[in-house]
Amino acid sequence: MRSPNRCHRLPGLLLFLPAYGCPLADDRVALIKQVKEANDIVDVVGSYMNLRPAGPTFKGLCPFHDDHRPSFDVDPRRQRYRCWSCGKYGDVLTFVQEFERVDFREALELLARRAGITLKNSPDSPQRRNRAVMLDLVRWAAEQYHHCLLNSPLAETARRYIGERGLTGETVRRFGLGFAPPAGDWLLQRAGAAGLSFELLEKIGLIAARQEGTGHYDRFRDRVMFPIRDARGQTLGFGGRILPSSPLSERAPKYYNSSDTPLFSKSELLYGLDQARQAATTGGYLAVVEGYTDVLMAHQLGIPQVVSTMGTALNARHVQHLRRFVPRVVLVFDADAGGNTGVDRALEVFASQDIDLAIATLPEGLDPCDLLVQQGAEPFRQVLTAAVDALDFKLNQLLTREADKGIEGRRRIVEAVLGIIALAPEMPGEAGQVKRELMLSRISHRLGIQEETVWKRLLELRRGDAATRRRGENPTGSAAPEEKRQAPAAPEERELLEVLLAEPALVPQAAAEVKPEDVRHPGLRQLLEGLYTLHAEGAPATLDQLRPKIANPDLAGWALEHQDIGRLNLDREAWLRQILAAFRQRRILPEIKETQNQLHAAPDHEAALALLRQLQNQTSAVLPDASVVAGVRP
Repeated sequence: MRSPNRCHRLPGLLLFLPAYGCPLADDRVALIKQVKEANDIVDVVGSYMNLRPAGPTFKGLCPFHDDHRPSFDVDPRRQRYRCWSCGKYGDVLTFVQEFERVDFREALELLARRAGITLKNSPDSPQRRNRAVMLDLVRWAAEQYHHCLLNSPLAETARRYIGERGLTGETVRRFGLGFAPPAGDWLLQRAGAAGLSFELLEKIGLIAARQEGTGHYDRFRDRVMFPIRDARGQTLGFGGRILPSSPLSERAPKYYNSSDTPLFSKSELLYGLDQARQAATTGGYLAVVEGYTDVLMAHQLGIPQVVSTMGTALNARHVQHLRRFVPRVVLVFDADAGGNTGVDRALEVFASQDIDLAIATLPEGLDPCDLLVQQGAEPFRQVLTAAVDALDFKLNQLLTREADKGIEGRRRIVEAVLGIIALAPEMPGEAGQVKRELMLSRISHRLGIQEETVWKRLLELRRGDAATRRRGENPTGSAAPEEKRQAPAAPEERELLEVLLAEPALVPQAAAEVKPEDVRHPGLRQLLEGLYTLHAEGAPATLDQLRPKIANPDLAGWALEHQDIGRLNLDREAWLRQILAAFRQRRILPEIKETQNQLHAAPDHEAALALLRQLQNQTSAVLPDASVVAGVRP
């Protein structure tokens, strides 16, 4: 039975981590198997992104590249995922590794914790240990602030302010609101009493060093604290709202967010997403507002598919994150439309991303929280229902302003709208082409201009912007770096790993004939060295035993995929014999060629006969397997 003869891209130079003491070598495979069996891949992947049934599998937008159509496939029968566009492949462990950007051991711990499985303690890398400690510190701080708000006399003014905003105790508890007292060392004192690391507290942005170099101070003071969580509910940072009555309010910003840290990035996170995602998946959209209390009041009044940015405009990274959960985003602006800048950025994102981005406008003088408190949930629902896509919104805005300006006014409208679209990166593929054609057709129709003329002007504007882009100035954010090109492995090298990963009992036979240095591809050579090392140590030379030592999830994904390919071949011993013959041929063929060259240049008959006998001996070494062609399996 032949395995599929396919060409697969391999990772480049990939390194191994030191072996973990997890827990004992004999128990490692059983432990990994237990954790994997307790975490169904559809449930786990579905907790990170939106999946929809598609026959026997589930589909979604790939989280590992800028996917513009559902190309990510999750197979519950085989407990594997694959992106048919970027090639990512793996199991539930590699998915968590890739998505969370953690190593194998931490992915195993996350999934074990999710399934209620306790792992034995084992040595951790400093990087992983620091991240876990930082997450614990942020969670600890959130608990301190929350307990202070609920119980401390220091928070009486904060509780009164929250009550005046109309927020209930249930909402406060569900979102974990807290209070940071005005004293500059309130959190520091608690951290010191608990023996916590000031260095890590500073690294996650909770405290800061004094300029005069005499200790630290709390960064958040006299503020209502809003924990910022990721989609899974992990607290990563904070937003703080200064109390209106605070003596600090005249010289401090109204809202103050955590600085960017190894855990927190305000240009990517969205407040309330952990609470909104389930309702968003059901409703098919998410509404993005500008304030924390807007989110809280919407959820409190039964409109849960509402989130907010961290005081920044909605950008492409936000949208790419949201597209994992919903196909439509409604951006909610105040009556002044958030200024031209906000609308222009929304149109730029709309033009460059595979998402339905609409804009909704609130009544004059009201923010979402005010509207909800004063008029209830229904008017806000109507605002969301009345949203129009970003292109129509911009056209409506400009037509209202330039309505009585005649031909010159319409020309300015064309220049303004096309100027924004020209700045946006082109959405790739046929879907991108269709969207551009629909957008320009709408512009042509609404302004009464020939579509060909609109296309020509857009191309002129894009050519004018090309020089700026060549200088590396990208108004929409940095482009993703080009993927490194990687040389393919020789067929016999790839097949050797396929058969050994599928049949670990054949490792000793391969080790007796093929040395690691015989494998030229660095990634495959390191996999082979890992299998050989396990065998030499007396441990089963299996992929599950090897997984904790693989530092790069791309290599782990490659190994899983090619293990599956290897298992399709039922006569693996015969396959290995052919692969080993191919390696022998590879070693002996250069010698045969050299002997042939010497034979052609032999100075006399005796020398020619000697070289001919040598050539016959060399050829006989591969003749029994001369019919073998590398890359063709039995």
